Amino acid sequence: MNLHDFARLMPKVELHIHLEGAIRPTTLLALARRNGRALPVEDEAGLAEFYRFRDFPHFEEIYGTIIGCLSTPADYELIAYEFGRGCAEQNIRYAEVTFTIASHIRRNSLPWQTILAGLNAGRAAARSDFGADWGWIFDIDRNRPETQEQVLGIALAAREHGVVALGLAGDEGRYPASVVAETFRRAKEAGLPRVPHAGELAGPERIWEAIRLLTPARLEHGVRSIEDPTLIAYLQERQLPLDVCPTSNIRLGVYPSYADHPLRRLWDAGLLLTVNSDDPPMFGADLVHEYEVLVDHFGFTADELEQVSLNGIRASLLPAPVKARMETEFRAEFVTLRQSLT
Repeated sequence: MNLHDFARLMPKVELHIHLEGAIRPTTLLALARRNGRALPVEDEAGLAEFYRFRDFPHFEEIYGTIIGCLSTPADYELIAYEFGRGCAEQNIRYAEVTFTIASHIRRNSLPWQTILAGLNAGRAAARSDFGADWGWIFDIDRNRPETQEQVLGIALAAREHGVVALGLAGDEGRYPASVVAETFRRAKEAGLPRVPHAGELAGPERIWEAIRLLTPARLEHGVRSIEDPTLIAYLQERQLPLDVCPTSNIRLGVYPSYADHPLRRLWDAGLLLTVNSDDPPMFGADLVHEYEVLVDHFGFTADELEQVSLNGIRASLLPAPVKARMETEFRAEFVTLRQSLT
């Protein structure tokens, strides 16, 4: 068994993935047909090409197309179930999955309770059939700051139904963290963890801002912290996790190539990193692919791959006893896997 086999078979956690961006073209095609929705293309091959990221307007077009094909609780059940199937195929045991609930309410005129019931029906079926489980991160879209009150209210009300955190995505250049600071303060007061995107398409100043104003449990991306040695020292000392998505960063033009990506330098600086896929079909990279990237482009060893996986448990929002049990299980599996390494 080589390191690619090791990467494929090892137990994993994924913390930075968007449900809408994880829907496979085959699933979207089925949803469009059963709901009578027109797509830009009419076959799986064409849809796969349509999915391929070109720029942000195209990215938003894809998301709008996806949301427009979802109409009923059964549709939401399907996409959650298929997500669980994908987790099982990659040996992902646990995930924290971002979902932009306000966009679905606005587009489909369904109550959030109906949408979440459908999602959780699919989640329960996937847990039963595949053994995969996950929590939901309901995120605020920076491009629609007027929805932040709504999203916070839903996230707080849905904590008993699988919501584990409040997220923040969108254009960090146009909409600084100050726009949502009060909402995140209220989330903190209510005991709801905060997991904002920061330091991807904007520089380290946005990371500092997120740290000061949003008090995050971890940061989505955060790769541009490499530009500020003081920030690197802070992140290393505090062990504030960064959920890094290397192929996403390349596709979005944050870095021109893996050779230019700072992942290895961030790792060697002692930061707590997890590795994730973000929007797999759009960027052509699932989590197994990202672990292979660690091997092929960043020289990660089996020891380091194992540590990345364990970092996922550590950085997750699971209760401490669940983390401890999962880590014990993972470590035992890694012992067995290592015996087959050549």
